[in-house]
Amino acid sequence: MPNQLAVNIKRFTYSTVVIALFFINSLLLVGCESSESAVEEWPHAAVGMYDASLSDDGRFALVASVNHQAGYWDLQQNKLLFQWRHNDDPESGITVSDISPDGSRALTADKSTFVIWNTTSGKPYGYWQAPADITSAALSDKAKYVLLGLSDGRVVHIDMESGRRLEFTGHRNNRIASVDMSANGVWAFSGAYDGRVVLWNTQSGQPRYVFEHDSRVTLVRLESQGRLAFSSGTRGNAIVWDLESGVERVSLALKPREYVMTAAAFSADGRLLATGAPGRDVRLWSTQNGSLVHQWQVKTRDQWKPSGAIVWAVAFTPDGHIVTEASSGYGQMWRLPSQ
Repeated sequence: MPNQLAVNIKRFTYSTVVIALFFINSLLLVGCESSESAVEEWPHAAVGMYDASLSDDGRFALVASVNHQAGYWDLQQNKLLFQWRHNDDPESGITVSDISPDGSRALTADKSTFVIWNTTSGKPYGYWQAPADITSAALSDKAKYVLLGLSDGRVVHIDMESGRRLEFTGHRNNRIASVDMSANGVWAFSGAYDGRVVLWNTQSGQPRYVFEHDSRVTLVRLESQGRLAFSSGTRGNAIVWDLESGVERVSLALKPREYVMTAAAFSADGRLLATGAPGRDVRLWSTQNGSLVHQWQVKTRDQWKPSGAIVWAVAFTPDGHIVTEASSGYGQMWRLPSQ
């Protein structure tokens, strides 16, 4: 695997499976608060979020709220830097987002359109129409390349400088659930409802590895150094893959009800994996043996009523914390346990 393979923290899309499990787990967890409090907490959306992304270092958050706006936040200052929206159409809210690995660009997408933004000036570079409904997206450094997962089973890799497009059709026309991409844009990682997870070269369109789940795939992530990858499905199968050998490294020790994961990030050294799920769950796992290291629960909108939260994004910070963004509208920071 090339040493330059570095990846961004990508997003998972709002799906029927996730919504169903969100409500089930919300009822199961009423009154079950985490005994460990977050060290920081930020209200980022007054009602809730459709989607969220975090920068690789956990400093910046891109939050797609239910009022159809996206807010770009500096978490160190708890300051809203920019508010972005595509149009005033209530039927075209922002449901997909990403921040480039180098933090210089951000992407927001509604059902059919995506926009790339400069994270320093807040200005858009342009608006582009997708060839089908957008289900997931990822950026390379400086947004030189864009990767789109589509509802018709295609994954489209776009060179934003030359306009070159490559369509990957290795998912047998099944809806794409999640995509990720290396920082240099050379490698794409995609998962779909056909149960396949594919690592493929964006220059040739040829797969390097094809991994199989026994259920729909819901989430894929690449580790920043290109050594590991992660994928999860709808039947409690969550696997860390070794990209040097192309085989399973470890399967996470999930509880029976933990079927779907909605967010994931590797630590800088690749020894830990943080995941988020419906039902407010944040988990820290060992990539060495798949064991559960620690767990937290994110804040809900109303702790006294049946409610819950889908964890949309998670990231490690350089100073030993984890940052989360959840559908309840809150961002939170958690202290990592001593290793």
